[in-house]
Amino acid sequence: MPFGTAADVGSGRFTTLLRPEQLPSAPGWTTTEDASDQAFALLEDVAFDGLLALARWPRGARAGFVVDGDVDHPTGVDPECSRYVAPSIETARRAGFPAYGIFATAANVDAEPDAFPAGVDYYNHTFTHPYSHWNPAQWASLSSEEMTEEIRRADATLRHRLGSDDHLIFRLPHFQWEAWDRSAEVLDRLGYLAESSVGGNHAITGGLPYHPALAAWSEDPADSPQLRTDPDPARRRSFLQLPISSDPSDPAFPNGCCSYHTLGEGVRSRTAEPADYEDVLQRVLDRAVERGSLCHVFIDPPDAGYGRLQGDTRDYANVVERWLARAVAREDLAIMTTAQLAGWWSARETAFTRLRISEDDGAAVVELDEPPSGVALSVFRPGEGWTLHPFEEAT
Repeated sequence: MPFGTAADVGSGRFTTLLRPEQLPSAPGWTTTEDASDQAFALLEDVAFDGLLALARWPRGARAGFVVDGDVDHPTGVDPECSRYVAPSIETARRAGFPAYGIFATAANVDAEPDAFPAGVDYYNHTFTHPYSHWNPAQWASLSSEEMTEEIRRADATLRHRLGSDDHLIFRLPHFQWEAWDRSAEVLDRLGYLAESSVGGNHAITGGLPYHPALAAWSEDPADSPQLRTDPDPARRRSFLQLPISSDPSDPAFPNGCCSYHTLGEGVRSRTAEPADYEDVLQRVLDRAVERGSLCHVFIDPPDAGYGRLQGDTRDYANVVERWLARAVAREDLAIMTTAQLAGWWSARETAFTRLRISEDDGAAVVELDEPPSGVALSVFRPGEGWTLHPFEEAT
């Protein structure tokens, strides 16, 4: 918000003063990441008196860093997801990475509870993972009641078998968007905090979390509600979408950088060179840091742990371990679990509603009661750039 408008802003309302003719034009966009980057740059250009914001990441970190993956199939069914849960956790442990998360199809947990050790957060990926080994029916063929039962039964199984709930975090099985509206209604009704199945290159925010819109912006598939949001809270979902970062080996892929798809499915088919996969992962992280955005990478257990078991033909586990270790050693990353990401972003959004901005002799005075831990005021001054100011006290 430009400083010069502080005196004109009512409680809880914010403006940017960007006119339509100042927005970037669609022909110049390659992805929504490019569009959002251009929009932020233009906002800085026209903010002659400066800008105020709450920093995106805890403690003023340059980028957020999240890694998770899915368990779809049991041992004995390719790619043997359950069999690689423990090896994938070992990969994270060796790297000193404390935040790996697994979206678990709970039928696998029920069948092989010992294959799911402690050491990671387990999230909801339905009970039978429709359109897979446990259930051949497509997710879209289920009624709202059946979807609800899949989600509730999965959470109950995690509680019973593993002693932990699903943290109210969900991922659609196989990213099946075909029944998005019904799926979203079920998640809203059940009070879920977040869903994660959209690629950052297609999300309206260019990779940052957002609340999906209730309705499509247009008939263009790119404007589908799961990819867009709305400034009016009454016209968007209560849960967050947590985008998965773009895959540099296939930027058009709608679900981001997923280990089963990247490099022409070369990691999953075990034909890709491990060094090439390490390069993909590093490029995703470097781009997130460059943009001050979110590095959210999807690495399934049968890929994060592949190379640790007898008979494995490639060693992807060690390159994932090296990449994670380099990330852990950095001081400019906010390393979070998937649940912590949802919690942080929600707390930051709530803090915005408590933010009070007033004018005192031409200066902006910013107050925030009960600031979330780690939150900072981010200030842009023309010609000087951005600076961070932690909220140390109650205001």
